[in-house]
Amino acid sequence: MTILGIPFFKKKKKEKEFSLIYSKYYPAVYKQLYYMTGNNELAEDITQEVFIKLYSCQNDIENTGSWLSKVASNTALNYIRSQKRTFGREEDAFSKDQPLTMALSPEDIICKDEEISDVRKALYSLPENQRICLILKFSGYSYEEISSASGIPRSNIGQLISRGKKNFLKTYKKEEGDANVL
Repeated sequence: MTILGIPFFKKKKKEKEFSLIYSKYYPAVYKQLYYMTGNNELAEDITQEVFIKLYSCQNDIENTGSWLSKVASNTALNYIRSQKRTFGREEDAFSKDQPLTMALSPEDIICKDEEISDVRKALYSLPENQRICLILKFSGYSYEEISSASGIPRSNIGQLISRGKKNFLKTYKKEEGDANVL
């Protein structure tokens, strides 16, 4: 018996394996994409796109986690680049990803949104390789997985993370200082 040209038993096996991979890696891929995009809905959309690519992939994948991370990074970067070309960078006054709760005062919400905006600005001011290494590291990936996903030699990962942290803090403190002056 075949379904869409694939023997039925192979299709069932593929679906079961895919379901296990999806359950295992979805949270990490989503988290990575959320850090990269700063948008909940966009991170979910790109995560789904990444898993569709995985399901459609005909090749054997040696390291699923690294493959997913690499495809997620590339897909997100392609989207971000296309948005820069199309619309340029626009910062929202309020983060649409953060639900408004009655427990926070309006001042607290504005402060939190400004802090999120400052973190994003500092993160996006980093060179791309430092930003990618930081995002992947804080998404829980090992140096080996970061190297495999980004194409950056493993021997450079630690240095890029260190420089990225230093540059991030410098830029973030500057953003904080500028905000306090106003």
